[in-house]
Amino acid sequence: MGTERAGIVLGFDTEFTTTSFGTRVIDSYQFAVPEIFNPALMVEVVILPLDEHRISLHTALWEVVVAARLWHSSLVPDGVDDRGVRRDMVLDQPPTRAARDAAMAWSADTRNWEARAAALAPWRVPIVLATHYGSADLTAFRGGAYVTDHLTRLTSAAGGLVTLLPFRLQQGDGEGDWWRVLSVTVRDTMGQTPAGKKSLTVIGPACDNPKLEVPDGWISNMTGYRAAHLGDFLEYGINDAVIVVEYLARLWGDGVIPPITLSGGAAASLVSSGLDYFGVRSPKYFRLTFAGIVQDDGVEVVDEDDQLSFYGKRFRRPVDGAADQLMSAFAKAYHGGLNACSAPGYYPHPTVDIDAQNAYPTAMALVHDLDWEAGVIDAVVNKRPLTLADVPEPITPIVAFVSFIFPPGVAFPTLPIVADNTLIYPQTSEGTAGTWACGPELWLALTLGAEVFCQIGYTAVTLTRPDGTPSRVLRYGVKQLIDDRNTAKHLFGDKSIEEQTLKTAASSVYGKTAQDVAEQRAWNAHEQQMDSVGGSAITSPYHAATSTSLVRAQLLATMNQITERSGHVYSVTTDGFITGMPLDDVNDLDLYGLAEHLREARTALTGNPAVWEAKHTQDDLVNFTTRGNVSLSPGGVCAHNGIKRPAGIEEDSPEDREHLLTLVITRTGRVDNEYKRFPSFSDLSRKDNRKDFLPSWVIAPRSMDFDLKRRPVMSSMTAELVPLPDGSRHEMATFTTEPWDTVEESLRAREIAREMSKAGGCLRTVDEWRAWHLKYTHGKGRRIVTPQRAVLLSIVMAHRQRIVSIPALTDRSSTIADKIAWLATWGLGTVSEGDWKNARRPERISQMLPLDSLDPYLHRMLAMPVGITPGDADRLPY
Repeated sequence: MGTERAGIVLGFDTEFTTTSFGTRVIDSYQFAVPEIFNPALMVEVVILPLDEHRISLHTALWEVVVAARLWHSSLVPDGVDDRGVRRDMVLDQPPTRAARDAAMAWSADTRNWEARAAALAPWRVPIVLATHYGSADLTAFRGGAYVTDHLTRLTSAAGGLVTLLPFRLQQGDGEGDWWRVLSVTVRDTMGQTPAGKKSLTVIGPACDNPKLEVPDGWISNMTGYRAAHLGDFLEYGINDAVIVVEYLARLWGDGVIPPITLSGGAAASLVSSGLDYFGVRSPKYFRLTFAGIVQDDGVEVVDEDDQLSFYGKRFRRPVDGAADQLMSAFAKAYHGGLNACSAPGYYPHPTVDIDAQNAYPTAMALVHDLDWEAGVIDAVVNKRPLTLADVPEPITPIVAFVSFIFPPGVAFPTLPIVADNTLIYPQTSEGTAGTWACGPELWLALTLGAEVFCQIGYTAVTLTRPDGTPSRVLRYGVKQLIDDRNTAKHLFGDKSIEEQTLKTAASSVYGKTAQDVAEQRAWNAHEQQMDSVGGSAITSPYHAATSTSLVRAQLLATMNQITERSGHVYSVTTDGFITGMPLDDVNDLDLYGLAEHLREARTALTGNPAVWEAKHTQDDLVNFTTRGNVSLSPGGVCAHNGIKRPAGIEEDSPEDREHLLTLVITRTGRVDNEYKRFPSFSDLSRKDNRKDFLPSWVIAPRSMDFDLKRRPVMSSMTAELVPLPDGSRHEMATFTTEPWDTVEESLRAREIAREMSKAGGCLRTVDEWRAWHLKYTHGKGRRIVTPQRAVLLSIVMAHRQRIVSIPALTDRSSTIADKIAWLATWGLGTVSEGDWKNARRPERISQMLPLDSLDPYLHRMLAMPVGITPGDADRLPY
């Protein structure tokens, strides 16, 4: 996972005080770095501003260079000392051809700043500036017209601030004779720690350097603490910087540049093991073999407008047209985790929260690699019903755009439709064109007896090993990480930060395969605009979509079998669920044949076939919405649905549970959710109207109502009285649910609930639910105000989603404006460039009318050759 590149790792921290005037006073800048000649010693530098003026990053770092004699590092060129490098040495002894050319240009024109910067670049002191929660510390330096704006060189990642590439800091002595040159790489330990273990209080003991505490409430007045207890102030401040250095050394080795984040390191590990597994010699051959991606050589394979951002951002492209087609289809079939509440209410009896062990690593271990170079599409399935002959196994590499009907007895349909920013699992796709889905959920749907009609679909060619077995590089790479995790567990103990770090790494491989598959946008500080994040070293729509589909299929199969056996499932969250069925009985389920595959993968990864494990048990359960449930039982579930804990209350403590339970069962409307919010990275790094790192208190009312992804069974509804520790009892409607017949029903139900919430009400009691049901039963259904435009937009969506291919809109010689103009000639209305671009988004699927309702226009557009404009005979009445 590590970079194995040497670097001068410099720990950094600040102390500051927020004044009553809403400003921030920087009390100290503290740095820690191993001594160059004796790394067993630590050089500790604290800079105390005496006049409340901030200093520049370059000034601070050069003070450390001098104090720690960093110019003696073997990473610094000879000729650099505490004064920097002499200009005549830069001009007379350029170490590279590029530096020589730049030196000549600088010598000829002393005002050629770009040449000067390039000539000085090789004479740098390379610093790895390592901090913990850099948003607080890296914003503490002075900016200005003549100071490099380091904040615009940073990127927000995994809760911290980092650099993707080093940036330069260069400053002269005022005379132009000496130049102090730095190259700065930024790392943040927020991105180097597992979830739940991100505080210095936790990572300090992991490197034998516990965090110190500030006594007597001084933490909010560090200016006063510095004045009253200077020695203690210095020890407290420098200790945090030391922790950062020691922790990173513990993870990656002394004097080693850390990877950008743990997940980035995990991706690098997968590439490294993949080179060995595939028997290829460089990352570019790994990308081709694993994901079908090559470096863009200017040869068009796909229209720029249709490029997926994950490879377009990195100047790469699919290896050929078949790869492009398949990649695009799997990207559309990529959906997030399965999260739902299936039985809201109060259940005062034993339940258990069961998790799939290593759910995503297990799923990844089942995914076969594809043979991208052989022409990856094996067969095209077009306008016919799918059968189990098309999807004989849950791991069959297939992706398809389908419509469907599930039998009435299926408690949990398995084909999701993206709508209202979530996944809805209706009984039928009626009212929509359908949905993109891949192998695992298609297999499960067919196994459960669903009628599945395929509009367009593709099966893929599997890559085989020399011994004839399917290639599974993710299994190979993830197993290495799991083996290392087991070693860490043996050496440092279960739940140790070392073991948890490797657990995070193994699980994060999935996230890196999915990076930017569904386009992700983030603030680009250098360009001062929102931009696509781009893919990772291992992004692959096929692997990502199939892996997450396997996890959803595993949960859906389990929930259906539990229900078939008269059991109950109360909630499901990403990789686990709450049920009344004992763990042993769940482990005995065959999941319609999927369990056999899961057990094989678990055995291959860990040597143990067990698929499930108990996470929480409780004797009482209040289940109120998706990701929202609570028990007063010690060790029971406590999921807050986004509600922040009050200050001073420890997570999962009895006080936390009682506070959440009280909020939920006494609410009469939305719940006030007050929390401290710090400025976003875009706020901190904007060139205009930049904010300092100052908090604000936000009250964001939040609904705790059941979210109606499933239909309430009103006949099952009872008014249960939930007891609080104070002896009071409060009503909570308790009921079962069933799938909606259509997505439209769910959307209308959710909209009515939203309107009731906005009006100040909520859905907690039986009477409140009856009022909702009355509105739903007698409310209006969907009404298309402009049917012609609905047809036009649906046609555009069908084309942009690659469900159909309209020749005039596929023609690469025409611009988007040309295509929009051609569409306008059909007399159905107009579309904007925004409509055209947004039609590709996955959530638009739920808004697309069924294809058979788009004729005769769709049929005529498909038949019309490129270059022909429709005439009056083509523009038939709708």
